[in-house]
Amino acid sequence: MMLNNQSRMAQKLDLPLMSILALSFINCSPLNSLSALAADGKAVKDECHVTCVDPHAACVESQRVIDTLHEMAKAINKGDFEHFAEYFDENVTTFDDVTKQLLVGKKQVIDRIKERYEQSVQASETHAVSYTIYQPYAKVHGNTATVTCVLRKVMGGKHPVVFESHDTKVFVKEGDKWKELHSQGLWKKVSS
Repeated sequence: MMLNNQSRMAQKLDLPLMSILALSFINCSPLNSLSALAADGKAVKDECHVTCVDPHAACVESQRVIDTLHEMAKAINKGDFEHFAEYFDENVTTFDDVTKQLLVGKKQVIDRIKERYEQSVQASETHAVSYTIYQPYAKVHGNTATVTCVLRKVMGGKHPVVFESHDTKVFVKEGDKWKELHSQGLWKKVSS
């Protein structure tokens, strides 16, 4: 059912299905931005504004996990895959919504995100103007943390479009850093 909804969304937007899937952390890139002209005629780079609204941290350590999620969003929205990859455990897992296959390992997951990102950049005529993490709730259990949140992305352009994803993420603490161990979410168009 979820895949059918994504396929219909991709058809409505006249985008490849992979581009829709790439919206999870992907379309806010400055590489994806339409440049505006300043008063002096020089190009001004549009920036995606990344915010975190109404966080619910169960403890001080939970706030560090939410801060990590925020930093991850900022890194991917700048197209900085090297920095983005620092926030993933070597054994990170996620499901590919197209193939239904489990992706295992940092290299495989990052390669897939990068592939989606590149497809999205090629297919997109708009850019993300905002990326908001709503009501992230983080609960720490020893060296493991679970985060649930709503992600919302507003794509600019002539006709702005809003996408949302209800996400659950699992983080593990390595040294003094929290790293993503698993992620599950699905982007859906909520308005246009």
